[in-house]
Amino acid sequence: MQDKLEKERNDAKNNVEEYVYDMRDKLHGLLEKYVSESDRDAFSLKLEDTENWLYEDGEDQPKQVYIDKLSDLKKLGQPIQERYTEAELRPKAFEEMGKQIQQYMKFVEAYKMKEEQYEHIDEADVTKVDKLACEAMMWMNSSMNQQNKLNLSVDPAIKIKDIQAKTKELFSACNPIVTKPKPKVELPKEDAAAEQNGPVNGQEQGQKEGTGEGATESADADPASETTEKKPDMDQD
Repeated sequence: MQDKLEKERNDAKNNVEEYVYDMRDKLHGLLEKYVSESDRDAFSLKLEDTENWLYEDGEDQPKQVYIDKLSDLKKLGQPIQERYTEAELRPKAFEEMGKQIQQYMKFVEAYKMKEEQYEHIDEADVTKVDKLACEAMMWMNSSMNQQNKLNLSVDPAIKIKDIQAKTKELFSACNPIVTKPKPKVELPKEDAAAEQNGPVNGQEQGQKEGTGEGATESADADPASETTEKKPDMDQD
């Protein structure tokens, strides 16, 4: 148990040290654009003080002291890292939303051109898709313009989760309309019954016709028997 506790304490201390080195490098590299100069200088100074502390008073402290020290540092570093992540992923989120808007606008245009595949959809539903797609386009353009006016070193006006939520909302409202299947065409009951019984009635008709031919042949045979009966009269002549 003592060994386990000592390992956890050392791990906590190492986490602080690693964070100090990592953020100190990134503040003058990857994250430089996402923090103001004054905040960068203040944060760099705090990182330097923490590093010095680790090799002096912080050399042998309880695990919780290191955990608290790391938490204090992240309060300054986390917002900078989040601004970087948002800036990196935001264009992709807007791109996905734009693709979906274009898809629904093409659907509306195809309906207006009276394409057969959409003729079963109600006009009111198409109008709804048109309205939602236009509203989403206006929201996206406004958000992009608003964000472009901001410096990268401040928190974004529109976050990725906001864009994704708007995209999901648009999909949930429009997709059931756009993908609505055509209704199945069912034959009237009388026609369906006629199709099913057609071959049977035809067979019965054939049987009836066959019976009629047999009767005709029997009738033709009767005159022959009458001729045979008249031969004695011819002998008398």
